[in-house]
Amino acid sequence: MSADGDILVLLAAGSARRMQSAVDDKTLAPLCGSPVFIHCLRAFSATGLISRAVITYRDDAQLARMRDLLQKENAPLRVDFVQGGDSRQDSVLAALSVCESHGGLVHIHDAARPLVTEAAIRKVRAKAAETGAAILAGRAADTVKIAKADSSAVAASPDRSLVWTAETPQVFRTADIVRAYRKVTEAGRKVTDDSSALESIGVEVALVENPDVNLKLTRPSDFALAEAVLRSRSQ
Repeated sequence: MSADGDILVLLAAGSARRMQSAVDDKTLAPLCGSPVFIHCLRAFSATGLISRAVITYRDDAQLARMRDLLQKENAPLRVDFVQGGDSRQDSVLAALSVCESHGGLVHIHDAARPLVTEAAIRKVRAKAAETGAAILAGRAADTVKIAKADSSAVAASPDRSLVWTAETPQVFRTADIVRAYRKVTEAGRKVTDDSSALESIGVEVALVENPDVNLKLTRPSDFALAEAVLRSRSQ
């Protein structure tokens, strides 16, 4: 563990619009007998790296349910809650605002990715400790097409060997990611992942290949797949 211990920022304030009302809150929905966000906390806690978790929440009703579920889990981590914003970017900045005096590394993770493994967390964290910034990612399995701005016609077909899909956790020096998010926010820029904020201020981010399934729960069918993966891992 680092001198300060690492911090986990767990993003749970998002909506479940693409769930088509199959679940009212995908981060609280049951998955193999436990809420989705609890699977995430267990994986990070198991590494022994995390000294504190900061969880973003959407509203008071969600906060109350999360507190109740967490109490039943009896998690060994210190857990604080911060109300998220209208966008993922706003939620990250809100969580980071209570971590800015931290001198170590921060792991930013989507609570809708309950399949993340302890090994994957350790792997990306080791790279971030070496370089200052690293993200878990997967190599593109399909050919990627870039569309024209004004139509659905193909504008470019990048070399697939150079294309990666960003995952979480993304791990950074806390001071660097706080500075990056403040810069992009002041400039009125929008980013859809955390590494993009660092890239925009010239910080190089390392890609760490994840060989394991790290599905983000987005559609109702994803739950069946996630349950199958978790069952196979427990065998």
